[in-house]
Amino acid sequence: MPKPMKVKFFMGSTTGELEERINAWLDHLSAASIIRTETRVATVEEKPDDGNHPCIVVTIWYELSQA
Repeated sequence: MPKPMKVKFFMGSTTGELEERINAWLDHLSAASIIRTETRVATVEEKPDDGNHPCIVVTIWYELSQA
């Protein structure tokens, strides 16, 4: 039976913030195979009348490795 693929989303406004969160997540995993990654950039309005802010979304498809 094939292993189920998992998906993890990360959202943030700066690349540094995302890098820290993704690295911490990777350190937390015991072992995984990254199948695919995708990055999207958009603008979002967090609060009414607050203007638009950048939003970076990184999607990671992965499979946990058998230990």
